[in-house]
Amino acid sequence: MTIQKTDRFEDGYLTVFLSLILTVMISLSLMLILGARENTRRMAIECVTDIGMDSILAEYHRELLKQYDLFFIDTSYGTNEADYAKTEKHLLQYVQKNLGSEDLFLPFLYSDPLRLQAQDAVFTQASDAADMGGAVLRRQAVNVMYQRYGVAYLKQLENWMSDIKEYDLDTADVMSRQKQAWAELETWNGRSVVVDGKEQLLQVENPVAGVSGFWDSGILDSIVGSMGNLSTARVPAGSLLSERNLLSGTGLAAGEEFEDNWWQQLIFHEYVMAYTGHYGEEKEDGHLKYQAEYIIAGQNNDLKNLEMVVTAIFGIRAAANLLYLLSDTEKVEMTKALAGALAALLTQPELEPLFQTLLILTWALAESLYDVRVILEGGRIPLLKTAGDWHYSLEEILNFGGIKDVPQEKSGLSYGDYLRLLLMFQDKETTTYRLMDIMEMDIRKTAGNQYFRMDGCIDSLTAVISYTAADGKEYTITRSCGY
Repeated sequence: MTIQKTDRFEDGYLTVFLSLILTVMISLSLMLILGARENTRRMAIECVTDIGMDSILAEYHRELLKQYDLFFIDTSYGTNEADYAKTEKHLLQYVQKNLGSEDLFLPFLYSDPLRLQAQDAVFTQASDAADMGGAVLRRQAVNVMYQRYGVAYLKQLENWMSDIKEYDLDTADVMSRQKQAWAELETWNGRSVVVDGKEQLLQVENPVAGVSGFWDSGILDSIVGSMGNLSTARVPAGSLLSERNLLSGTGLAAGEEFEDNWWQQLIFHEYVMAYTGHYGEEKEDGHLKYQAEYIIAGQNNDLKNLEMVVTAIFGIRAAANLLYLLSDTEKVEMTKALAGALAALLTQPELEPLFQTLLILTWALAESLYDVRVILEGGRIPLLKTAGDWHYSLEEILNFGGIKDVPQEKSGLSYGDYLRLLLMFQDKETTTYRLMDIMEMDIRKTAGNQYFRMDGCIDSLTAVISYTAADGKEYTITRSCGY
């Protein structure tokens, strides 16, 4: 039998072939469309998440930037309670806003093919300014100094600090030793002694009483003369950072390089000096006038802080001056000769060492009074003196009538330099927390910031954001950002 081919039979082959091809093409097209939508969703999620994180960073506190060149997000947003949940809510709103389309097109003209919704935003990491003893704030402050100021001067500070430690200038209490020497001499008063065969009571007078009585009213008063022009501003009532239980975050963000070593502490101290006021260079509109002094002394008013700082500087100067005196053979011999004469007048040669000790210690203290007045008036005094830097003679000590007129000394350390040295004696956490006290005091004076607190400020964060699509599919993305 012969089967003849017909056009109808051939058309059947073509119909089946096209059906098979179309099935494959339609499936492939749908897969491509679904894949494109999935990839578009993922790209959209990444884009809106990044925009949201950048928007959160744009919420940095304006006064912190203006006054201290620091970038932090205030999680209280001007309210009386700092809470990371508020920042999480802001992030969620930013993300959702960028997913929406109603502001661009009318709903009945536009259909969102992605149909995504942001469900939740949770921080898994947030670096609080007060975390790790204030290391988060110190990191930013050190970066500010690296970017804006030179730090070559710090090497000289390091050398001065080495001298102070080598010669124990921070621990030698010369005034106490002077008082002890006089107290020992006074024990001889009223003793029965034989002079020229006659018994009499011994009367020991203080040969340097003029100097010894000069600081009875206090070191600051004796140096300044009149304290009427000094600031008496007080720390405001209420809880400052250094006195309250702190909010805490998760510390420095992973990957942040900050060794927080000795050198970086010196740089941080330069930040303190650059952004706070002190005696002679008060910060305009600062709540406290002597802010660096507060950071060092931690008292509740300017006058006490200044007095403690001046007393500490006086102590360093006294120890340094005593060190020089003991190294100057000529001056030591002068005190020995005078001490011998005073002991001979009392016919008690065993008193010579006590008189000499009293003379040397008082000489160093009198010179220190002069030194501190010089630096408070804007001059400079070398840390370790030489003969050419010395001002008082032994005769002037015996007839002491007050501190000499102060010329404008231009060689040595300024008042600011001595403040830097005192900062170096203090642990970094105390310095940082008290600096944040100053920040809180000054920022709370500005509009809308009466509840501001530094431990409610963050400079970096990691957020996990959850999304859902209309078809029920869920997406999660993790992003980190910071200044």
